[in-house]
Amino acid sequence: MKTILFPALLFLLLISSTASGQDDTYGIKAGVQSAGAHTDPATSGRVAGFGIYGFAELSVAKGLFSTFDLGYTQRGFTNSQEETNASGERVQTVEATTRLSYLSFTGLLNTTLSASGPFYIGAGPRFDYLIDTSPGKYEFTSASVEDHTAEALKNVVVGGSVVAGIKNLEISHAAFRVEVKYEIDISDSFGSSPFTYRNNALMLVLGVTL
Repeated sequence: MKTILFPALLFLLLISSTASGQDDTYGIKAGVQSAGAHTDPATSGRVAGFGIYGFAELSVAKGLFSTFDLGYTQRGFTNSQEETNASGERVQTVEATTRLSYLSFTGLLNTTLSASGPFYIGAGPRFDYLIDTSPGKYEFTSASVEDHTAEALKNVVVGGSVVAGIKNLEISHAAFRVEVKYEIDISDSFGSSPFTYRNNALMLVLGVTL
């Protein structure tokens, strides 16, 4: 994992240095999310996740700016199965929650909703790299069985993000921003399978300019 994270951190520093030199802004974002997956033939249960990112913001034109986020995000999903007895009667529903850790990069093009107002909306592509999985386990009455869904997932994911936010909130001489972000995969994470798998997440993010 270190061989992935160190180049990523270096890339973030280069972005930050460029932004600083152009008198643009950079900082840190952190947030919580409700994550799940759209699968065929079913939709998995949602789980709570989180993310932490470095960001750089570059002015493009009046009322138009780009944001680049690079960081770590944890998503996941919950699958369920029905346990039955020897007679075929239902005993219970058991669930297995799997956690997925990604290195995530997002580029957003944003526009403010007024000439000098703090409210903005934006959209752009997202690229994720799967760096770790923590498979869930089905706790049946007689045995514990691991959910192997994550073993079939591709490492590289291409998706999209849309965001609505407010920035330049001055608190104790620091500039904060709050964002609501929705992320969804465009690419299918199942490589060789008749089924499909696409992550999705609704996020609440707090950022601060450094």
